Amino acid sequence: MTSPDERPPSAVLGRVPASPRWRAGRDRNNEAALMLHAGRVDEAAVVLAEVVALTRVDDVDGEGLDMRARALLNLAAAHEFRGDPVGALRTADEGLAAASDALALIGDERATRTVQLNGMLARAQTLTQMDRLDDALDGIAAAEALLDSEDLDQRELLRFSVHNARTAVLIMTGRLQDAEDEAQRALAVALSVGPALAGHAYANLGVIAQRTGDDAAAREYLQLAHQAQELSGDATSRQHAVENLARAAMQEGRMREAEALFRQAADLARQIGLTTRLAASRTGLAAVLLQSGRASAAAKALRALLDELDPEAAVHERLEAYSFLGDAESTRNRYPAADEAYRAALELARSPHDRGRINLRRAEMHAEWASMSITPRSRLTRLEKARDLAIPVLLVTEALRDGFAPGVTRERWSLQVAAPARELAFRLARTLGDSALLFQLIENAAASVTLRADAPADVAVLLPFERPSIPDDAVERDVRDHGELPAAAAGLLGGEGTASVRFAPPPRVIAVPGAEPVLDEWIRAAEAEYGIPLRSQATVPAW
Repeated sequence: MTSPDERPPSAVLGRVPASPRWRAGRDRNNEAALMLHAGRVDEAAVVLAEVVALTRVDDVDGEGLDMRARALLNLAAAHEFRGDPVGALRTADEGLAAASDALALIGDERATRTVQLNGMLARAQTLTQMDRLDDALDGIAAAEALLDSEDLDQRELLRFSVHNARTAVLIMTGRLQDAEDEAQRALAVALSVGPALAGHAYANLGVIAQRTGDDAAAREYLQLAHQAQELSGDATSRQHAVENLARAAMQEGRMREAEALFRQAADLARQIGLTTRLAASRTGLAAVLLQSGRASAAAKALRALLDELDPEAAVHERLEAYSFLGDAESTRNRYPAADEAYRAALELARSPHDRGRINLRRAEMHAEWASMSITPRSRLTRLEKARDLAIPVLLVTEALRDGFAPGVTRERWSLQVAAPARELAFRLARTLGDSALLFQLIENAAASVTLRADAPADVAVLLPFERPSIPDDAVERDVRDHGELPAAAAGLLGGEGTASVRFAPPPRVIAVPGAEPVLDEWIRAAEAEYGIPLRSQATVPAW
C-alpha cells in the first residue's frame, strides 16, 4: 500500500502574493518540501523546525498561521517517514489547529482549506500506521465532506487522495471488495489528473490481487505501479515500488530476484530514512531466506528486527514479522517457539482474514508437531488442536467470500484462497478417523455455490448448492431494499457485479432429518472467534 504522490502543502499557492514579512519563511518551507520529496528527510526536518519557530511570535497574523500550518504538516510527514507516528500525529494536530485559526482570520485567501484537507488525509495515514483504523476512516470521511468547499484548490488531486487513503485502510481491515472498488475510483481520478499518481492505485490493486489469489494480475499491476512511480521523481514512491515488485517475485517463487529486490528496497529505505519501510523490506528479506531453506538465518533476522521495532510505530510490520517467525521456528521443529510467535501475531491482527491466515499456519504447525510426537496421547492432542483451529478457519474463509460482488474474484476465492483450509480440515478429519466430521465437511462443501473455473465466461455452471424457498421476486426486492442477496443465490448473477451487491449469511444446512445442522457447533465457535456471522438462524435441508 502506498502514500499518494501529491504535492506537499507548501505547493498550494495563495490567491494573493506573500507579504514581505513571511516571504523568506515561505521560501524555506518550499525548499524543505522539495527535500522531503527527494528523500532528504533529516535535512528537511531541521529547516521546517526553523520555519515553525519564525511563527512563534505574539503578533502572528493569518498569513503567518497559514505558513505555520504548512510547515508543521510537512514536519509531521518527516516524523512519519522516520518511524515516529506519535510525533507525526502530535505535529499534525498542531498544524491542523493553525490552519483552522488561519481560516477564521483571513478565510481561504492563502488556499488554506486545501492545506487543511491535505493535512487531514496525512493524519489519517498516520492513524492507519498506528492501527487506529476506525479513526483513520473517520478522518478520511471528514476530509471527503469538505471536498465540495467553494473554490477549493487541487480538488481532483484531493479526491484521488481520499480514495487512495481509504483503499489502504480497507485492505488492512480485510474488506477487499470495498478496497478494490475504492482503488478503481482512485485510478480513474489519477488518470485524469496525472499518470504518476496512477502508480499508487496500481500498487494497491496489486496487493488486492495477491490477497485474492490472482498472481498474474498482481504481477501486471505491480509492474505498472513500478513504471509510474519510477517516473514520479518521488523517492518514497520509488522505494515502495521496488518493495512491491520484490513481494510479487517472492509469491511467484522467483527467490533470487526477490532477494535482490528486497535488498535494493532496504537500501533505498535506509538512504531516505524510511524506518517503517526498512522494517517491511527486512521482513520480506527474512521471508525469502525462509522460503529458500535458510530457516535459522530467517529466524535470527526476524528476532533482531523485532527487538528494534517500536511497538507503537510498526504494528503491521510486527504482525508480519511474528507470522514469518512462527513459520521459521516451525520449519526448525521448534514448535513451542512457533506457537508463541503465532500468538504474538494474533494479538496484532484485527481483520478476520488476517486472524484466519495466522490460525491456518498454527493449525499446520500443530499437525506437523503431531507427526513428531512420541506417544499416541500427545499425537492425538495435537491433531485435535490442529482440527480445532482449521475448521473455524475454513468456515470463516468461506464466509469472507460473501463480501465480494458476483464475478471472477468471488469464485476464485472459493476455488483457491479457501482451498488450503479445506484440504487441511479434510486431512485432519481423515487422520483422526472421524467419519461423522468427514460427512459434515462433505455436506458443507456441497452446500455452497461456486462457478467452475473452466466454464465459458457467459455461461454460469453451478455446482450443488443449498436452495431455500424464495419467492420469484425476492432477490430483486432484497437488492432494491437492502443491497443484499441471500448467499444461496450467489452464483446466479452472470458477469462482474457491482460493489452495492452483498450477500446475507446463508441458512444452516440439515443433512439428516431430525439432526443438528451441519457443523453447527463449529459455526458457533468460528463466529465467536472471528466476530462475523457465518450462517443465519434459518435452516434448509441439503439436496
